Amino acid sequence: MKRIFNLLLCATIAIAYTSCKNEVDDVFDKSSALRMETALKEYNTTLQSPANGWRMEYYGGLEYGGYTMFLKFNPDNTVTVSNEIYGGDQSATTHYKLEQSAGVVLSFDEYNKIFHFFSDPANPLEIGNKGKGMEGDLEFRMQTVRADSVIMTGKKHGARIVMTPATEDWSSYINEVAESETEMAFGSYFFRVGDEVATVAANYRQMTFSYTDEEGVANSIEAPYIVRPNAIHFYNPVSIFGKTITDLTYVGGEDYLFTSNDPEAQMNGYVPPVSEALTSGNWYICYANLSAAIQQYWDYAAPRLLAKEGEKLGYAYLSGNLFYIRSGNYWSGFNFGTTVDSDNQVTYSLVGYGGSSNQQNNAKYYWAAKDSEGVTFFRYFISPLIGTFELESNDVRNPTMIKLTNVKNPDMYYIVTKQSYPATTGM
Repeated sequence: MKRIFNLLLCATIAIAYTSCKNEVDDVFDKSSALRMETALKEYNTTLQSPANGWRMEYYGGLEYGGYTMFLKFNPDNTVTVSNEIYGGDQSATTHYKLEQSAGVVLSFDEYNKIFHFFSDPANPLEIGNKGKGMEGDLEFRMQTVRADSVIMTGKKHGARIVMTPATEDWSSYINEVAESETEMAFGSYFFRVGDEVATVAANYRQMTFSYTDEEGVANSIEAPYIVRPNAIHFYNPVSIFGKTITDLTYVGGEDYLFTSNDPEAQMNGYVPPVSEALTSGNWYICYANLSAAIQQYWDYAAPRLLAKEGEKLGYAYLSGNLFYIRSGNYWSGFNFGTTVDSDNQVTYSLVGYGGSSNQQNNAKYYWAAKDSEGVTFFRYFISPLIGTFELESNDVRNPTMIKLTNVKNPDMYYIVTKQSYPATTGM
C-alpha cells in the first residue's frame, strides 16, 4: 500500500511540473533581449506615428513651471522641435534615441538649442542658478506609451512630462499661449472660496497661495503651472479651502476674473497703484538707468571706492523700505524711511541702517569711509536716490520698470527694474 502511495505521489508531482513548465515556456518564449528590442521598436513606431507630431508639456525645476514644446519624431531617428522660448517660427532638428536602461529611456543625445534650453547649465536668458540653469532633463524614462498619450519622467530630476498628439498648428498655438500669458499677468491675485481669501503671487510659472487658517496659522502653497490658451493648468492639483483646483480659466472683465474647475472657487487679478508696486518686491538699480545728473554722483564715488577699498559695486536694489548695495563681497543695508504720498508719489528719506547685523555694520563703515581728501564719498551713491519722486511705470497691470523723477529737480531721475542687473551696468 505504501509503495502504491509513493508511486501516485511521484506521478502527481510529475504532472504538476509538466504543467508549470508549459506555463513558463508560454510566458518566457522570448529572451529578455528580444522582448526589449520589440518594445523599443513599438515605442519608436508610436513616437513617429502622429502626422503633426506631439505637444509636450515640459517641466524642469518645478519653481520655473512648465513650457509647451512641439516635437515631430522622424523615420531617420531625428526630432524637430519648437517651443515657447524661441517662438513658433523657429525649429531645430537633431538626433534622438531609445535605449534600455532599467526600462526604456528616450534620450535627446545630440545638442538641440531649442530643446536643451531647459537643461543647459547656463541658458541664454540666465534663468536659474549658474551651473544648474532651469534643471531640466534631456533623458526620460518612459512610463506609459500609447497612441493618445506618452507619459515619462526626467531621468535626473524626475519631473513628470506628458505628450499628446498635436492637432493644432504649432506656431499658432505658441503665439496664442504668449498672448494669453500677457493677458493673464498681474502683479498679484486674490483667490476666493466664499468668504475665504488667499493672496497669490506668481514668479516665473509658479504661483504661491498665502492665507491664514482658522487657528491663525500662516500657510502657503506653491503650485507650478503651464500656460494654455486663456488658461492656467497646474502641475499638481491645488487643495485649498476644501476645494481641489486643477485649472484656472481667464474670463477678464473689469474685475479680471479667473474661473476654475470648481464653480465655487475663483481668482481675480489685482492691479496695484504704482506706489504699492514699488514698495513691494525687489527693484534693481544700475548705472545705465540713472539720469546724467545722478550718474555724475556715481562717477564721483566709484573711483574713490576702488582707490580706498579696492572694491567695485556689485548689485544695488530697493526692497520695501530697505536699500541694499554690494561693494566687492560686502553687502550693506540702509533704511529708507518710506512715505506713500499718493498712488503715483513716494518720499524716501535716510533714517538709519537696515538688514542683518552684518549688513548694518557694513553700512556704518561705508557711510563713514573717507577718501584721501577726507570726503565721505560713499554717500554720493545714496544721496541722489532719496527725496520725493513722481512715479511712472511701463505697464500699469504688471510693471517691470518704474521711473522715479525728483519733484524738485526733474533732471534727477532713475529707473528701477524687476530684472537684476549689476549696479555697474553701463558704467
